[in-house]
Amino acid sequence: MEEKTEIAPRGKKTRHTALLVFACVLLLTVVTVLCLGGKGSGIALPTGSGTSAEQVEQNGYRRTNASITVDNVQQVIASMSRPEAYTASVTNTLYWSGSWETIYAMQYVRDGVCLTGYFDTEGNVERYQAIKGDQYYAWRNGGTVQYTGAAGVVSADDMSMIPTYETVVQEEKDSILAAGERTVNGEACIYVTVSDSQTGYSLTYWVSAVSGLLVQADYNRGTELVRSVVIDNIQQEEPSEGFFLLPDGTSLLADDTAA
Repeated sequence: MEEKTEIAPRGKKTRHTALLVFACVLLLTVVTVLCLGGKGSGIALPTGSGTSAEQVEQNGYRRTNASITVDNVQQVIASMSRPEAYTASVTNTLYWSGSWETIYAMQYVRDGVCLTGYFDTEGNVERYQAIKGDQYYAWRNGGTVQYTGAAGVVSADDMSMIPTYETVVQEEKDSILAAGERTVNGEACIYVTVSDSQTGYSLTYWVSAVSGLLVQADYNRGTELVRSVVIDNIQQEEPSEGFFLLPDGTSLLADDTAA
């Protein structure tokens, strides 16, 4: 387990339930930590606002000659695919009442397994969660107890608190507010904003046209930013097998991993 601690931080139905799923993931995280003998994170869900989406875009993005439009962005997204193996840093920031809370995580993906390590306030990996097929695993870093159960409706993206950009292809066309191209940190990206008239929220995705991975997503209520997700430090190599060892010594990469 020591090897894992050396990396420092950093359809319509789907849209209508996105925030509920996120809340369920946070609840699952808290319950898991309590079951494993840990303490709650003290994270509060957003009820207020942060910086407006327009300001964030102006500060971090440069418009290019757009060939992606609201008419073709769903087809373009449908044609994209993610790499089978990669490592990435995930930063989730929740905004409310003039304040914010940031959650740092590291995501490791290979051989059909997604492992997420969550950092504490001192930058050390505190706990791990993993999804392999329909199975969910959780354990504290350096601990001897592990939890195994059915993943249920929680996906690998949910576990890492990353919105699944592929759901854009299931959206009704009139819910797509904007689409086009941007360069993000020098990398060509596709952006698309979808809205939910029932909740008043909109969600903007920025997807790398190079790696096929989401690099940022912003949740807004009107002009108020309530949640931002940034995925960076993407390395498209297989993460070490050592990251995928459970406390009992079993590898999540093995075909006979205990259920």
